[in-house]
Amino acid sequence: MSKSRAVVLTWLALLALASGLALTTPVSTDLTLFIPAHDARSALLLEQLRSGPATRLILIGLEGGTERQRAASSQILAERLRANGHFLQIANGSEILDAAAQRRLDDYRYLLSPDITPERFTASGLRSALQQRLRELASPLSPLVKRLLPADPTGEFLAMLQLWQSDRQPAKRQGVWFSPDGQRALLLVETRASGFDLAAQSQALAVIRQHFADARQGLVTLRLSGAGVLGTLSQSVIRSETQWLSALASFLVMALLWLVYRSPRIVLLSALPLLSAIAAGVASVGLLFGSLYGITLAFGVTLLGVAVDYPIHCFSHWRPPQALEQTLQDIWPTLRMGVLTTALGYLAMITTDFPGLAQLGVFAISGLLAAAAVTRWVLPVLVPPSVAPPHWAVIQADSPWLPLLHPPRFVALTLGMTGLTLAVMLLLSAPPLWEDDLAALSPIPSPLVKLDRDLRTELGAPEAGHVIVITAVNAETALQISESLAGRLAEPVAHGILQGFDMAARYLPSQRTQRERQMALPARAQLAAQLQEALQGLPFKPGLFEPFLDAVTQARTASLVRPEDLTGTPLALRVSSLLFAQAGEWRALIPLSGVQDSVALARTFDGLAGVHYFDLKAETNRLIGAFRDEALLRMAWGGALLSLVLGLSLRSPRRLLLVLLPVALAIISDVAVLWLLGKRLSLFHLVSLLLVIGLSIDYSLFFSRPEQDLQRRAQTLFALLVCSGSTLVVFGMLAFSTLPVLQAIGQTVAIGILLGFLMAWALAQQMATPPDPASERH
Repeated sequence: MSKSRAVVLTWLALLALASGLALTTPVSTDLTLFIPAHDARSALLLEQLRSGPATRLILIGLEGGTERQRAASSQILAERLRANGHFLQIANGSEILDAAAQRRLDDYRYLLSPDITPERFTASGLRSALQQRLRELASPLSPLVKRLLPADPTGEFLAMLQLWQSDRQPAKRQGVWFSPDGQRALLLVETRASGFDLAAQSQALAVIRQHFADARQGLVTLRLSGAGVLGTLSQSVIRSETQWLSALASFLVMALLWLVYRSPRIVLLSALPLLSAIAAGVASVGLLFGSLYGITLAFGVTLLGVAVDYPIHCFSHWRPPQALEQTLQDIWPTLRMGVLTTALGYLAMITTDFPGLAQLGVFAISGLLAAAAVTRWVLPVLVPPSVAPPHWAVIQADSPWLPLLHPPRFVALTLGMTGLTLAVMLLLSAPPLWEDDLAALSPIPSPLVKLDRDLRTELGAPEAGHVIVITAVNAETALQISESLAGRLAEPVAHGILQGFDMAARYLPSQRTQRERQMALPARAQLAAQLQEALQGLPFKPGLFEPFLDAVTQARTASLVRPEDLTGTPLALRVSSLLFAQAGEWRALIPLSGVQDSVALARTFDGLAGVHYFDLKAETNRLIGAFRDEALLRMAWGGALLSLVLGLSLRSPRRLLLVLLPVALAIISDVAVLWLLGKRLSLFHLVSLLLVIGLSIDYSLFFSRPEQDLQRRAQTLFALLVCSGSTLVVFGMLAFSTLPVLQAIGQTVAIGILLGFLMAWALAQQMATPPDPASERH
């Protein structure tokens, strides 16, 4: 077997193996990449981001048509959604307790009602309750009160229903919830799936739209919002714009390469290093970590953009009749140095506690090495001499392009002083450069953000941003802690710091509380005597309240209610979403609504063991900031390692300065230009700057080569023009995207590449010295 065939077969085998591993590597979309290992609080935060009850809420508004049509649409839609398995609960203000559920809950009323005290069953307490029932018999509640009266004259069942209503119930019209102005019927739907499970959320939304189409009356229209709604919309918008931008950018890059090389085969072969790099990156992460974060894949592919330049260097420096193999041998020392130094810059990421950074480091290093290997050993075998590109880079003694090979000193001085001035300006002004709020990069239009805010206010729904998480050894302890917090939360509510909250203990008291309520129930004889005294002068028939005496007597010895006893009732769904076992512990969640002062509210829980208050937005921003700080630290270590290796390799302080100064000035100028454009830097800008660093090092290394031969310098300039041009085509298009994320990446890379090329062209060439035969020995 020939050496060439062995090389190709080996590459194909490794590519097939890497591709197989890549295709079987699961891709995760959660946020654990931002959480350092062994950070218990952050892990608890992640649970809420993944599956907190506020993230599962879908807010529905029905607009248009008449008030009667909106109400009818609400009733029909709610009935159909309750029969569907995608949802835990559907609320629209209508009666949802069937007869069986009412009987079950009625049996538990003396254990679940909040009003059970010894005073409740004294003669005065009973008389007050009976007088209240008489007033209710003359109200719209009369049919329900009349049915419940013999067994429940103290009104415990109604007290339970009132307690279970939200603190901020919407107004009712036509028997269902409406906005205050009556223009919108309201529904609140809780899905079984997390708001961040976008596939499941898409299915749930499709079910809602389908049932609405059947329930729609007249000209009523459907408005939806909530974490899952906005998440699926973001995904759809980003996917749509990314697809057409990627297709157009790929076409333009291929057109550019065809214009330069005039060979479809070369254009297609130029993609092999990048494709091999992506397969190697995904496979390496899959082998080492078992799964791959979706954002690591996106960031990693961005960083591997430097690999596109490797085949361009190869083909742009090729001058037949010289063999392509010989061309690669000539440029390999410089290309190899660029690959290794860029890879070493990512090495410091691998040891971090942040799994996302560690994955990104592995992805980038393995991908860069794979791309370099394919360029060096596979491409020469696959490209026959007959497809050699035209000799664009031929310079005559009188060529008008000759000055480009010797940039004037004033150009270098001007660019250098501009970069230094921008650096001083940034240092002196110390502007707030970083944006840790990912919402600032959201593609959601402002009208939809306003709709979400309006629906949440009208429904009294808990915001996705504030929750208390209780961790305990068992459900009973979690419920007891919840009950103690209910008292503490009353004060913030009274002072307007908090508008409302929900908790499992509202629906299912702890067994300690249930036992206290049992002890408050009097014996039958004592209760009968107190009741007889309370009935004096009231128009109730003798013996009417025998069922009441029987119910209290039975409740005194009844088994206490446990979470599993609520199965088959609407309370089961509410309790199970707020109280559950997870990771060997029990969690009790208390979603908060209308938080006005999170700092003051947090002081309410100071020193309480097992109680964690999360302002999810602030906590997420904190994690993003910590991730960014760690990334910057690792970049600094990587930069130091990169500089050390470059210094040892180049063995020349002057050439080390030639390589690093243009890179440093390009990065500083890039950041300064973004700041002048009113941009604050996010993680997306940071990853884009890493790509700019890798490409700028490549430019500086090639431009700083001590070379006096005009044709070789022309080839280098030509190659770097094609490299930077292809990069500018791709990222220049992204810079004009309507999506903030793509725009951030595009602007950062496009500006940085232009500056990196100019700095390297002017400064590195200006300071280059004649070649030292020993420095380029192969």
